[in-house]
Amino acid sequence: MARIEHAALTFPPGQEAAVRDFYGDVLGFEEAPLPGDLASRVGWIWFATDDPGVFLHFIPDELPPDPARRHHIAFEVDALEPVVERLGRAGIAVETAGNRIPGRGRFFCHDPFGNLLEFLAIAAGAPEA
Repeated sequence: MARIEHAALTFPPGQEAAVRDFYGDVLGFEEAPLPGDLASRVGWIWFATDDPGVFLHFIPDELPPDPARRHHIAFEVDALEPVVERLGRAGIAVETAGNRIPGRGRFFCHDPFGNLLEFLAIAAGAPEA
């Protein structure tokens, strides 16, 4: 099976600065240029991840994300507390995960547009989920 190359999330048109503030400034992702023919797409934003070749795509869409749904993207981080602190300074509330997974600390939050995000830290030697 192939590996993940990108994940795409939506945001309201005209909110490009808020996307850059949250994903770039708060979470620390580095913006990447749109390649080739995509460079002309108005409002589209890409961020690189620490996994070479894997990107986050943000696409403006009039239909807002449904914050009541549990569909989400998960980010593996080295430690949860620094992320919780960064989100708190940005005014983003975090939710504890209801179910525990051995060797994986985790929490959820919503981005400023309603997209659900999970952050998890995997302990050394933890079993695969």
